[in-house]
Amino acid sequence: MIAIADSGTTKTTWQFVDKDGFNKRFNTIGFNPYYQDTESIYSNIMTGLIPNVDMSRPLEYIYFYGAGCEQEDKREEVAVALRKAFPKTNVWVNHDLLAAARALFGDNPGLACISGTGSNTCLYDGKDITKNVHSLGLFMGDEGSGGYKGKLFVTSYIREDLPAHLRADFEATNTDRTADILDSVYIKPFPSRYLASFMPFIVKHLGDPYMRNLVKNSYRDLFNNCISKYPSYKEKDIAFIGSIAHYCKEVLDEVAAEYGVKVSKVIRNPMDSLSEYHLHLKN
Repeated sequence: MIAIADSGTTKTTWQFVDKDGFNKRFNTIGFNPYYQDTESIYSNIMTGLIPNVDMSRPLEYIYFYGAGCEQEDKREEVAVALRKAFPKTNVWVNHDLLAAARALFGDNPGLACISGTGSNTCLYDGKDITKNVHSLGLFMGDEGSGGYKGKLFVTSYIREDLPAHLRADFEATNTDRTADILDSVYIKPFPSRYLASFMPFIVKHLGDPYMRNLVKNSYRDLFNNCISKYPSYKEKDIAFIGSIAHYCKEVLDEVAAEYGVKVSKVIRNPMDSLSEYHLHLKN
């Protein structure tokens, strides 16, 4: 049996599969080494993952794709936690960008984009990531992500730029006010998750011109600051993965057209493609 994990900042999707047809999928919280240390990751694995694992089945490999795992030292922080929880299992950790690229393109080249709680982009040659314009995370980048859209939204709310009808609906359905928002962003843990939690409200009002333009601006920023920096990007096969891209696909397509490109596909979750990839003995 093997396990494949696709971990974003908000949640991790785990899939346990074997060639005999065993297949189990479930979610735990997200594991990001920029926000959690090894001991915290290990603790959450023991409480959130282990109770769901059938330990009577030998687990040969864990393939873990994670947000925040670009650098070797960050990968090792996650790997140490996994090896501690599964001492008899081979552990492989890599960046969630590689998961996105493999799920979107398989063995073919393309420009892979993530638009979930966070965002990222890369050029993929069918085997490896060949170029990455760094997303820089929530406070310096993450354009096009749920956290970024949430940041634009709460900024417009606090500065009273939000139209009155949207403001009234927001205050009728949400108890957070300026002080609560600032505490959650600057003091409490996981600000990306918090800001992305406003996405249901944003999606609910996507038909409103103000909200639609806010979402468009988030994707325009992604194209301006990241996608357009790849050489000959208009000639690439561009595809997206992530729940935010899924729910905002119509707006994303409109923005892509502004930049003279077409998004070839949007996948909400990479897991089915990744399971097939690893069951065919690819690394």
